[in-house]
Amino acid sequence: MTVRFRPRPVRWGLLPLVVAGGAIGVAARYGATAGNDDPLLGLPMIMLVNVLGSGLLGLVVGWAGDRPRTRAFLGTGVLGGFTSYSALAPAMALLAGDLDLGVFATSPLSATAFALLLLIGAVMALVALPVAVAAVGYALGARIAGRP
Repeated sequence: MTVRFRPRPVRWGLLPLVVAGGAIGVAARYGATAGNDDPLLGLPMIMLVNVLGSGLLGLVVGWAGDRPRTRAFLGTGVLGGFTSYSALAPAMALLAGDLDLGVFATSPLSATAFALLLLIGAVMALVALPVAVAAVGYALGARIAGRP
């Protein structure tokens, strides 16, 4: 099966909506995660924001359908600015720096096993859960819009 994407022309008129929505989304994320210097709390907050944003993005896409202005403002702008996968990297680095690996730090093999377990857990938490929540949001949005 081959998937082909047809390039669409850039709709520059939507750019102000995306920028305005992005400013709102970034401010909301900052409000949700600011003032939290503890890496043990910062990472879960970012993950919670991403799961919540993924679900809301699915809802918006399912509900808005082919309304480009609504999708540009709410989807790409507000929820694109609200969610942040780039903020996860510094949070995880801070968390890893504060972790006591205990028995896992005794040999390179155990440290590698720990890293693999951490990677599998991170993929599940950072990818699978947000994708599942987005799918539920999309189905809910489509139902609200009256689409099958």
